[in-house]
Amino acid sequence: MSVKKDYIHKLEIELSEWDSKLNELNMLADKANPEDKAECIEHIEHLKAKQTHVRKKLEELKQAHESMWEGLRDGIDSIFDDMLSYSEGIFSKFKD
Repeated sequence: MSVKKDYIHKLEIELSEWDSKLNELNMLADKANPEDKAECIEHIEHLKAKQTHVRKKLEELKQAHESMWEGLRDGIDSIFDDMLSYSEGIFSKFKD
């Protein structure tokens, strides 16, 4: 498998894992008091928007020429880093 195909496969797995994380956040929101629930839902929507953005970038990546895909990869990695740090704060706040 090429490096690009390996990366695409890894990205698809990570997006699937994000579906699970978002489901977990939804369950936390369901258990939260009304004020916290509203805030949690707002955070979930923010993460969903980022995930949608990554899915669009994934489609661009699949279509990108071999010589161009690495620039897209850097942008996608940056979005995932943002999602990870953002979600860590949410989980720590709402799991307590």
